[in-house]
Amino acid sequence: MKASRLFLGTLIALVACGEGTQGSIDQTALGETAACASCHEQIVESFVQTAHFNTSAEASSGSIKGSFSEGRNVLRTHVDDVWFEMEERDGGFYQTGYTRAQSSGIRLPETSPPRARTEPFHIVVGSGKVGQSYLYWKDDGLFQLPVSYLSELGEWINSPGYYDGFIDFDRPILPRCLECHSTSFQPRRDGSGMLYTREYTLGITCRKCHGDGSRHIEYHRTGGGDTTGRSMVNPADFSRQGQLDACALCHGGDRKPKQPTFSFKPGDVLDDYFFEPAQRDNPLPDVHGNQVGLLEGSACFVGSPSLTCSTCHDVHQQDRDLSVLAGKCLACHQVDDHPRAAEIGEQMNSSCVDCHMPRRKSDILQLAIPGRESFISYRSHAIAIYPDVADSILQAHRPQ
Repeated sequence: MKASRLFLGTLIALVACGEGTQGSIDQTALGETAACASCHEQIVESFVQTAHFNTSAEASSGSIKGSFSEGRNVLRTHVDDVWFEMEERDGGFYQTGYTRAQSSGIRLPETSPPRARTEPFHIVVGSGKVGQSYLYWKDDGLFQLPVSYLSELGEWINSPGYYDGFIDFDRPILPRCLECHSTSFQPRRDGSGMLYTREYTLGITCRKCHGDGSRHIEYHRTGGGDTTGRSMVNPADFSRQGQLDACALCHGGDRKPKQPTFSFKPGDVLDDYFFEPAQRDNPLPDVHGNQVGLLEGSACFVGSPSLTCSTCHDVHQQDRDLSVLAGKCLACHQVDDHPRAAEIGEQMNSSCVDCHMPRRKSDILQLAIPGRESFISYRSHAIAIYPDVADSILQAHRPQ
């Protein structure tokens, strides 16, 4: 118990200073995580470093990756009269869109102040591995800010799907987005559109996959000695399809819901909550595509009665080391059996993922960045043989 208390103190300190985690984590998420850490210290210590846990957070200097320093806090557009500035002031963070163009089309003179609209950063969406977008509250509605952050460039960019040179603070956030970028929200609809209460839990916490743990925690706090996980859901005990459904809630592509958002709970049958994907037999490969469907169509999946997402991924840990993931492949595939083994050589132990699950350019998340070409990529889970990809990787590693 002493070690657990020490870790809890460390976790709280990390959250406060923004090291190792997003920074200003929702207090509900912190409370839930701390409760689990009292018994599952090592798992929680690892899990709070993952992109799942850090997929959303309250806006703070620790959670916002973009810079507010002078010279780095401005996004210029291809339209000279339109630009954005990001500011930290009065204990808050703000985006302002400026324009000298009037609705009549007449340009304001340089001596006149530009027209401006300012909105605050309230919620950060994205761990920062690829980038981040930002949301703000307007009454009980949530809206996306027009400027996001791209980690590859280390710069502010137009939010995905936004036109360069256009100021738009009015894109509403739909519940389905929040279902996958948070643990819980309470949506409610009225005549004016989609609204939310302020009862929410940011980030993906233990509850998202293991269910409500309050009875489990109370049992052990009052001296319960059963170690079988009483009153707790363990996805490892699900059927193969049940495990896939738990992941496909957010990695199964765009599906029309049958039930209200946030109704699905771990262990439920996903088809009871969503209609079939429009392209079930030809899954869409993209950032928000049907990655589970792509996996299910792969020879590895078809040929293995037990392969699931967790065969390769441990959701409690960061697993970005491709050589470690390649080791999962080599647990089933013999290096000597590869038809190009002699040509590939030592790369065989590290390049499985890049060759057989290549990165692709997203067709859905379009970036409008003035003066340069950039895009968001994703890794396809259609495990297959891609001769052109293999050739390019081998060429890149040949001695010059």
